[in-house]
Amino acid sequence: MKIIILSDSHSMTKQTLLQFIKNHPASYYIHCGDIYMPYTPLEVDHFYNVRGNNDFIDLPKDLTLDIDHLKFFICHGHLFHIDESPYELEAYASNHHLDVVCFGHTHNPTYYKKENTIFINPGSMTFPRGQYPHPTYCVFETTNQEVTFYDLKTDSPCNPFKKIKKESFFKRFFK
Repeated sequence: MKIIILSDSHSMTKQTLLQFIKNHPASYYIHCGDIYMPYTPLEVDHFYNVRGNNDFIDLPKDLTLDIDHLKFFICHGHLFHIDESPYELEAYASNHHLDVVCFGHTHNPTYYKKENTIFINPGSMTFPRGQYPHPTYCVFETTNQEVTFYDLKTDSPCNPFKKIKKESFFKRFFK
């Protein structure tokens, strides 16, 4: 089963996000907070989102879902102080026997497994941080529990953990 995981779309409009969903069919969509302003709900089947620190609306602060026999936990991450350390979120996952934790807030793509839990931050759809310079999202396949990150600009798979060396304008211009 294909799940598209998104986060931190901040300045993206509702229409742009709806167009993205229309162009990217999936069984489920998870948005990890800081969605868009002004917020009105998306009328999309199997779309789940939580409140981020920049969402000033009535959304749940976190969600726990069972999808394809996996226990998912969705949060923005700020309430777990994720920008300081993953410890609180990892402890919560361990105490609640979670299979997959989806979070945002840092705008930095993250993927790792600790004990029996997969931790995923898809990065930001608008304001990337970290070593990868482009907006990202990811796809989680429940059948093999694989995560593939995508560059939103090219809409192609990417490795956001590999530093991209930027070439100066001067070097590009005078080649």
